[in-house]
Amino acid sequence: MIFFSDMHIHTLASACCHDEQQTPENIIQLLKDKGYQKVGFVDHIWLSEIVAPSGFYQTQNGAEHLKLHEFIHSRSWDIAVMVGCEADMTAPGVFGITPEFKARMDYVVMATDHFHMREFVQQPAEATPACLAQHLLKFFISAATSGLPDILVHPLFPFGYLELYDKAIDSLSDAELIDAFAIAAENNIGIEINSCYLAAAKNNHCFSLATPTRLLTLAKQAGCTFTLGSDAHTLQSFAMLDKLQQFVVTLGLNEHDIHWLANTVSSTKQPVV
Repeated sequence: MIFFSDMHIHTLASACCHDEQQTPENIIQLLKDKGYQKVGFVDHIWLSEIVAPSGFYQTQNGAEHLKLHEFIHSRSWDIAVMVGCEADMTAPGVFGITPEFKARMDYVVMATDHFHMREFVQQPAEATPACLAQHLLKFFISAATSGLPDILVHPLFPFGYLELYDKAIDSLSDAELIDAFAIAAENNIGIEINSCYLAAAKNNHCFSLATPTRLLTLAKQAGCTFTLGSDAHTLQSFAMLDKLQQFVVTLGLNEHDIHWLANTVSSTKQPVV
């Protein structure tokens, strides 16, 4: 176990969070009791001057994020606590976060693959593995070059098309993937090890654990650093967090592979590249 931080946690400020016990105080206490030393809240957000929010994002406009940020930073906690947001994108170059709002948060994570939002997020031209793979890659590279995210969450994980996940990633060469991950590395963007990899594989849903393992292995080869994210929407979801630590062994990660935001020793500022 080298990750003592969870940088991807939702509260009731996210419209998809329905556990009344999922409060900042409860989460902080639970993770502290589990031995974790840093908590990162990143509720969903949509802020764009180009694209109006979908119904899901209508109320997730930043107001609750600012309230939580003020609440957390006006008190002392026994562990480090950060408040960010999970930004989305509807197409390459079209983001639901602004640089101005980013400056008001501790950090920003970005989802580049929420294709299950079929009426809101641009879909691949064809529902084929090769087409989906190139679609995923375009979204990922666009986010990695935007200057907006600090962490890319559940990268290249095609929500809404999980039955094509294995074949889509198989259609991409190692060189294509390493080139994409190298862009994230060059921009100090963390690559998240997300609970969706483990949960779906454990339940034998659609894809092999070998697929995300290959992606993360290539990300390491490209020089990326990593964060751990439970993506928890309920207190019960944190049961998966410790199991994610198995990727540390599988990938041969050490303390140098931890992204600066997830580092619990010295993470007060972004390193200069």
